[in-house]
Amino acid sequence: MRLKKLIFFLIILILSGLAACQTAREPSPQTSLKPSNGHARKIPQEFTQVTPMAAQPLPTPTPEPVQVTATVFQEMPMAPIVMYHRFIPGVGARSEKYKVTLSDLDQHLQGFYDAGYSLVALDDWLRGEINIPEGRRPLIITIDDLFYADQISLDEEGQAAPYSGIGRIWEFYQAHPDFNFHLALFYNMGDKGYANRYSNGNFYIESGWQEDRAEAIAWCIENGAFPYNHFYDHPNLSLLSPDEILWQLEKNDAALREALSLVEKPELSEGLDNILALPYVIWPESDAGKQVLFDYRTPEGEPVAAILEANDGAHVRPIPAPFAKTFDPHHVKRLNAVQEAIDAIIQKADEIPYAMLCDLGEIPPAVLYDPHQMRLAIVKQIRQGNCTNGYYTLGQFAFYVEGENVIQLSP
Repeated sequence: MRLKKLIFFLIILILSGLAACQTAREPSPQTSLKPSNGHARKIPQEFTQVTPMAAQPLPTPTPEPVQVTATVFQEMPMAPIVMYHRFIPGVGARSEKYKVTLSDLDQHLQGFYDAGYSLVALDDWLRGEINIPEGRRPLIITIDDLFYADQISLDEEGQAAPYSGIGRIWEFYQAHPDFNFHLALFYNMGDKGYANRYSNGNFYIESGWQEDRAEAIAWCIENGAFPYNHFYDHPNLSLLSPDEILWQLEKNDAALREALSLVEKPELSEGLDNILALPYVIWPESDAGKQVLFDYRTPEGEPVAAILEANDGAHVRPIPAPFAKTFDPHHVKRLNAVQEAIDAIIQKADEIPYAMLCDLGEIPPAVLYDPHQMRLAIVKQIRQGNCTNGYYTLGQFAFYVEGENVIQLSP
């Protein structure tokens, strides 16, 4: 019996020693779960080494086809460009060479509309993206020498005020949505203050005008009236050196961006194109000065898309689409908004091709940017007799169509 007790006692000692040795060893690298009582429970080895199953991707929904409609002109698209400057809100005033009364502006807009014109954005036109309602004719409106309050002022609700020229155009657009609202604004930030109070047909500069001007600039960009460079001090470029010309451009661009930052909207400059308008329609004297214009890039890196000129008469032909052989982006002609020019644009409206629409049906999104697939979609509609020959504008693409012969014009 004593021998059995001794053996049992020895077994107990051995087991206790083994347990103590196990406790003294380094912690196991095995993953642990911690129950709510805070004590660790070891996961058996066979569970910690299980190979995880490959993640199964969720099924990607197939994009729905997109209904696509092309704008078609049976002849080369053309557009008159009208150049306004200042506006006169007072009652009883008369329009001048570079100032138009708001009552005359109202008549201009109504005349354009009745003649079948709708506005096209200048930057869209330069890219060949010409989209207007069916049966309408393209027209481009530009305004020079901004920012004056008679050109753009905001009312108490933060909308374009009807006692400013842009406000009047905005008001007309609200009543006639198919006229569109697209304006190109050529600004000089260095040669003027901004009158931020209006009373009885007059504007006055008061404190806070820089902020009010910045708010007006932001409203323009947000609503489709885009600012472009007209040189900081509106200088005569023929009197400047190449370095001075470059300074005028860079300073003007910087001032606009500073204004947008003033109202915490610096991102609005990111989508602006680079279009220049010559002050006094005068080119630099030297070839080096001209090259400054051709080579200039905005702070965002945009190259010059076009350089605009002007004419006081009524005999400047409308500009063709940019894919026309006669289009010259460095000499884009405009008509100053004197009554003679306005009358000519309205009276000669029948000479401007109007837009038709061609429904290309539903197109898979994956091929919307494939010119070959777009050509096939056009040919299909031609074969079915649904569409006509002519110049097709379709997003970034332009085609000339004659029968089943489809020629890509741009890009």
